[in-house]
Amino acid sequence: MRVVDLLLEPSLQLRLQTPSSKARLEREVSGCSPTELMDPTPYLDPDSLLLTSGIGMNFSEERTWDAFVERLADVPVSAIVFATGMAHRVLPPGLVTACATYDVPLLEVPSVVPPLQVDRHVESVMQAERLVVVNRGWTLADECARLANKGAEVVTLLAAVFDTVQTPLAVYDAYGTVIAQYPEIVSWAPGISKKPRAGVLNIPLPMGLNNPCHLAVRQPDNDTPLASLLGPVASIIALQLNRSVVVDASRHQEIKLLVTVCEAWEEATHTDVTKAFNTLGLDRRSETTLLVADMSGEFASTSWQLRVALHDTFHTVRVTEFDGRLVAFAQLPREDFDTVAQRLLRIHARQPLVLKAPTTSLFELRLSVAHALDLVRHIERPQLAPELGLSAVVTATAGRGAREAAHRFLAPLVEHDSKRSSQLLDTLSTYLRHNAQPSRTCDALFIHRNTLNYRLRQIENLLRVQLDTVDGQATSLFALRLAGLETH
Repeated sequence: MRVVDLLLEPSLQLRLQTPSSKARLEREVSGCSPTELMDPTPYLDPDSLLLTSGIGMNFSEERTWDAFVERLADVPVSAIVFATGMAHRVLPPGLVTACATYDVPLLEVPSVVPPLQVDRHVESVMQAERLVVVNRGWTLADECARLANKGAEVVTLLAAVFDTVQTPLAVYDAYGTVIAQYPEIVSWAPGISKKPRAGVLNIPLPMGLNNPCHLAVRQPDNDTPLASLLGPVASIIALQLNRSVVVDASRHQEIKLLVTVCEAWEEATHTDVTKAFNTLGLDRRSETTLLVADMSGEFASTSWQLRVALHDTFHTVRVTEFDGRLVAFAQLPREDFDTVAQRLLRIHARQPLVLKAPTTSLFELRLSVAHALDLVRHIERPQLAPELGLSAVVTATAGRGAREAAHRFLAPLVEHDSKRSSQLLDTLSTYLRHNAQPSRTCDALFIHRNTLNYRLRQIENLLRVQLDTVDGQATSLFALRLAGLETH
């Protein structure tokens, strides 16, 4: 409801008594506030309509009327509706002058119209407007629920909301990271503001979490009541976001079991892997994509982004977090793998994340899990896993005999370090980790080149290998990994 709508209502017979601008007359009314207080400003909401008969305002001093209107203009009120015929036979001249000075529309209620009629009319119109907004909100929520039931992405829901509100929207996770937005070209500041921000409405999403996601909406120029309009649809967006958490939470133990049996190459058989895979509800006939990500420290903020991206890009997803890592198995991509990989690998430029291309058998998937879990500990940015990794081969061949042989092979270094407080084992590991490059090894160990050469000769004599050959380096690296003595 606007101020001008009151003037156009014939039953009220209101008369405008000030040369008010069009902008003031077009201002939305937030409610009607009947009062006879000399200073009602502590009880007024912005853009409320002040309705008064001037009882107790038996003064003619213009400065008093000026101060009265000035306080109301600071609220600001949308207009003053003054009823004549009760305390005042005509409008006080000082009131008319003050309203014109502060550009506050002054509407006169003639004596033949009860002031209560104005209040009732405003309330009935605003109640009807609220009902329209609520109906629009539920219609929008119904449309988004229909899209969600068809497996629509969160960004698709935001696009549907945008069609109604015509203003940009974004979903922030609990860490203040934007996980979905529409349109894509709009930039959003990082972080969730605990205090209201000018021009942005933050709506906590009802997700049943201590730190829920937020729906952020740019406030449009019009006075659309966004909070009321978007209340129902916020629940649909929350349900869509929670979908992955609910599904994944129910599968947490099964996912963890599959990872465990894939790692336990000596103890778990192929039958154990097959059983764990089937329990997870995945299809053995479909290719399976694997993702492993480091979720420690600052990378914890990417959890929702990864989950949303996985569910947006695959029809079937099993994802959970444990031991500071996020592990996901996904099937039936919605797009080609290159497109999917591009989205998943660009979420955080510095996050250790390994994405393995689709595997066609459980034998290959098991190797991929072993490789990815090891590789994610050694990288500093997202990357596609190579088709074959040394750690996977080591895991696959690491029977009890191989592990015992590795410990015996390295025992001379362990004994030497223990008796003489030397650092031969760490030197060997660092040397191999830096691709047998002396300069990089010296920098990492903070030692002189001569010291490194002396230690390498000691290692060669104790292990009876040549570290300047591929065979010697490979044998030593295998032994370190089999024995679990490789340093990082």
